[in-house]
Amino acid sequence: MLRESRVGRRYLKWIEEVPVPFLSQRSLKPNHLSITGLIFSLLSIPAYSYSLWLGGISVLVSGAIDTVDGCLARKANQQTPSGAFLDSILDRYSDFFAIFGIWLYFLFNPVNIHQRLITPLLLLFLTGSFLVSYSRARGEGLGLSVSLGYFGRAERVITLGAGSLIADLLVTFFPAQTWASDRLFFIAILLLLAVGTHLTALRRILFVLKSLDKLSKDRPE
Repeated sequence: MLRESRVGRRYLKWIEEVPVPFLSQRSLKPNHLSITGLIFSLLSIPAYSYSLWLGGISVLVSGAIDTVDGCLARKANQQTPSGAFLDSILDRYSDFFAIFGIWLYFLFNPVNIHQRLITPLLLLFLTGSFLVSYSRARGEGLGLSVSLGYFGRAERVITLGAGSLIADLLVTFFPAQTWASDRLFFIAILLLLAVGTHLTALRRILFVLKSLDKLSKDRPE
């Protein structure tokens, strides 16, 4: 969805016109960026353990590197099945690292209310993220283009990263407010992501089933 929006198209155009030529001139390969993005996503564990602000920065940076990685591969005509496979696997690790870091954050900074709901909420978010990506991968493996829903990887990265930054600012500027000190805004972001990812996965699953059913009916006997 982000790639189809006006802002998304302008962002991708800027990446193709500025970072990609710069990196190409220095003979950097897409896999180099993939590994760099993985390192930043791994840093999200200690970053979130320390603060939501640092965690949000690490998520946004790793997400930006992942976007540049894909644009570089397309621009340099270096798209390969092995590269796509590696990129997909590393994205799943990145999802896990960020969510594990958030779990550690609440472990070290327990909130007064809803503390027991944090782990189930994060597990729902993690499974939803995996299902969104898996449903797309399985659909594409069956010859279908599956990019439906509002919580693809790019949307998840932006929502989580920006939400983390805003939540940390709210705690900084409103320390005496219970809703701020209990991180209710950030918990609401996690709830939105948990529900949104499962709804996106469900939409993709139904689309694939409907498309396959239509193909089977249209197939001559």
